[in-house]
Amino acid sequence: MPLPEPLQQIADDILSFLRDSTQSSPYAIYVYEPDKEFAVRAEMQDLSAYLNAKRVDVATISLADLFWKAVDDSNFYETIVDAEVSMPNNHDVLDDVHKSLREILNTSPTLAGRVLAELDTKPDNCAVILHRAGALYPVFRTSALLDDLRERLRRPVLLLYPGHVVDPYGLSFMSKCEPTHGYRAKIYQRSML
Repeated sequence: MPLPEPLQQIADDILSFLRDSTQSSPYAIYVYEPDKEFAVRAEMQDLSAYLNAKRVDVATISLADLFWKAVDDSNFYETIVDAEVSMPNNHDVLDDVHKSLREILNTSPTLAGRVLAELDTKPDNCAVILHRAGALYPVFRTSALLDDLRERLRRPVLLLYPGHVVDPYGLSFMSKCEPTHGYRAKIYQRSML
């Protein structure tokens, strides 16, 4: 049974690359309103099942899990929580917390490095779905993650992006951030469903 558009287009791009890996790896962004998170998770199960039926392995990686693992590994969890709890309405403290978290995600192993480590045991030809990106808000923008992965990962990658499209190619993360332009990935909007 075919998938609804644009999921079928995403699946077709993945299958096309896996049949002819001389083309560049398809990087795609599936944009959806943040309140549709659970519906999108169900859709990704359908996409994964469809690809599995076509003999394609799918690696689903939770960016939220990697984020919290990085914080735990940094040994700064208590310090960060204490700073935020001690002055909950102080914007300077909150900015410092966000900077600290951003630094943790940019320190080796970076967030991209953690994604790559998750793929160490996966088949070389698997498709990658990055989900739960909303956990990174407002600390880390996903454009930096995709740019870093594009240089190091030659597999089909689908980022589930809570937010909305601004103009033809700008993306507003969590529908709260100023739009970022210049994503080097194909953008699919869930609203087309």
